[in-house]
Amino acid sequence: MVFYILCETVNKNQFVLNFVVCIVLLAMDFWTVKNVTGRLLVGLRWWNEGNSETGNAWRFESLAEGQRVINPYESRWFWIVLVASPALWALLSLSALLGLDWGYLLIPITGMVLGGSNLAGYFKCSKDAKKQLQSMTANMATSAMTSAMTGRLQAAIARV
Repeated sequence: MVFYILCETVNKNQFVLNFVVCIVLLAMDFWTVKNVTGRLLVGLRWWNEGNSETGNAWRFESLAEGQRVINPYESRWFWIVLVASPALWALLSLSALLGLDWGYLLIPITGMVLGGSNLAGYFKCSKDAKKQLQSMTANMATSAMTSAMTGRLQAAIARV
């Protein structure tokens, strides 16, 4: 992502070189996150098998609880970066789209697709991700309802 931003601003006249380097770096990042980082930081791995008889099948692998020691700090950062990456690529896509930079629009779209694929794979793979997402959604809903009720209560008290 840093290389893309630098290419877009510093070295804009070398489109082909910038494009090739960015796509290669994106592919290397996708492979590393999918095959190495996820296994080391959260004990998860996923892949997609395709064949002519059954079509595509998602395969998931999770180390048993006794086999892995997961640092909660590293795990939290893994999930934060995994979610933030496609979002940042989406912002860069929007920037390229609004700047009418059609050539450079292909790079952030590719980054968004690859990051989104990793995000989808790990969310499907993680048993805890659904629980975390549900608890986060419940906490947000509870805090929104609490703040709304507090605001109404304060308004009612102010009238009296």
